Amino acid sequence: MIITNASAYRILQNNMTQDSSTLNQLYIESSSGKAVTKSSDNPSAVGAIINGNSDIVTGQRYITSCKSVQNSLSTAEIAINSVENIMTSAKEIAIEGANDSLTPSDRSTLANQVSQLKDSLLGLANTKEDGKYIFAGYNDQSQPFSKTPVTNVVNYTGSDDHQMIEVSPGTTVANNITGKELFTSPVDLFATLDSLSAALTTGTTTDISAQLTPIENASEQVTTQLSQLGNTSARMDDMITMQQSAQVTVKSTLSQNQDADLATVLSTITQMENSLQATMQVTARVSKLNLMDYLS
Repeated sequence: MIITNASAYRILQNNMTQDSSTLNQLYIESSSGKAVTKSSDNPSAVGAIINGNSDIVTGQRYITSCKSVQNSLSTAEIAINSVENIMTSAKEIAIEGANDSLTPSDRSTLANQVSQLKDSLLGLANTKEDGKYIFAGYNDQSQPFSKTPVTNVVNYTGSDDHQMIEVSPGTTVANNITGKELFTSPVDLFATLDSLSAALTTGTTTDISAQLTPIENASEQVTTQLSQLGNTSARMDDMITMQQSAQVTVKSTLSQNQDADLATVLSTITQMENSLQATMQVTARVSKLNLMDYLS
């Protein structure tokens, strides 16, 4: 009788240990929401989980990169819109200056306005954002434009290459617009304003009118950059949408491989707790029987 009760007791103790271990695992699943927290939980799902998490991190990095491009180009857009306004003002001054009724003093006043426009343009060309010159090309820590003291000629010392950023596997886009392509090539906006100022100061009505074509060419150069900027920003919108859609799919698959069914887990916990409680009660009774048999 003692042997029989002792055997039953050991079996019950073993069941209690197993049930406790299972219950602890269920508690972990219910608190973490994960059915798989280590490779031994489901070895066949480990590869898919690792790949899924990696894809999520990579996809989020691409989304962040796309938004970074948009933020950089948005800052550039604000400055370029102001550049466009300056060239529009220059055109208006040229039209006004070509009026035969204007006196030399009137045209001198207009020439001073053009000089002020040039100074404003230089300030925009050296726009900084977060401590970086946005039109300096790759060398964004150095001021890209400077004016020669005697001649007042504006020189570009920035780089001609773009800062490239990867926005999807194997795809990179420019994160900036260089000062060269916006301000100096093929049309030099500063030189265009200098020519208008000179025509207003010493030229004839014909000379002033002749400045309209270079100014329009300069304006077209600015507009082209704005258009390209808009196209790139729209492209980033499309890529963000694509990556976000891919993230939804990956997360859904990852959830299937990794997440716990909380309703099932909670139901199982209740069942296991009741079972463990019953086992503990039986074990206690068997333990008393063992002691009584031993004393008898």
